[in-house]
Amino acid sequence: MAAAAPVDRLFDPARLARFHGLALRMQGGAGDRAGQQRVRGRVDAAGLEVEAYRPYVPGDDPRHLDWSAVARLGTLLVRRFTAERQVAFHLLLDASASMSVPAGEDKLAAARELAMALAFIALAANDTVRTTVLLADGQARVSRLHGHRGAAAHVAEELAAATGGGALGLGAALEAYAARHAGPGVAIVVSDLMSEVEDLERGVRALRARRFAVVLAHVVAPSELDPRSLRHGVLRDAESDAVHAIRLTRAAIAEYRAVVAAHLAALRSLADRTRSLYGRLVAGTSVGDFVTGDLARLGLVRRR
Repeated sequence: MAAAAPVDRLFDPARLARFHGLALRMQGGAGDRAGQQRVRGRVDAAGLEVEAYRPYVPGDDPRHLDWSAVARLGTLLVRRFTAERQVAFHLLLDASASMSVPAGEDKLAAARELAMALAFIALAANDTVRTTVLLADGQARVSRLHGHRGAAAHVAEELAAATGGGALGLGAALEAYAARHAGPGVAIVVSDLMSEVEDLERGVRALRARRFAVVLAHVVAPSELDPRSLRHGVLRDAESDAVHAIRLTRAAIAEYRAVVAAHLAALRSLADRTRSLYGRLVAGTSVGDFVTGDLARLGLVRRR
């Protein structure tokens, strides 16, 4: 079982400082409460960015008349503004046994740090955050919905306590979450995605059916991508405890790489089919660079 993480390591002002001024942006996750995320295709009577125009009708606020349009067209037109809404971000953290292996390449630590960074960004932009730790046998530790910047310390405590172990059916866990929670919102799944893609897809589609936009944040260990440091020994399944003797010949490594490449391609294809986002973080690399680099290129992280 993985040990709890120090809270002060997660809630570290120096480490989190690089995320100031950022926001999470995801199409399809906005609710009805006023917030800071601009939602194209939805209009309000007031706002910062003009989205559309319509003819003036009695009762409209004359301050929203477009006088340049009156001068050009001789018609009274009222500006309509892009709606600004709050978004609920649901951070679903996989705490199964596989997240703590291989030894020395702690994926769970990287996953906690990533979830903390995303929660910090969301709360600083006046969005809301709920953390859920996915545990073995379909259990889950679900927090309340946090809705203010000062809640970041509470989120750090929740993530630091994310320990578990045992086997997790990730697809089934996502289906169960979707059954208990309705969108709109954004579900960010932080996991090593050690699951059959078909099972995972059922969970993603269940979330999508409940009006969640979905982000698959894939945390993988370096040796899972390239096992060259291993040669022979005993392979133990962290979740089933099954044991297999292994000898990694060149042929076996080549076959392993082909299997990994096929799995990664299948995950990307799943994200495309379900209109989800997919990003991959290698444990031991900079979480900050992943957030401000990879996730920014995906469009999830932007400047406010």
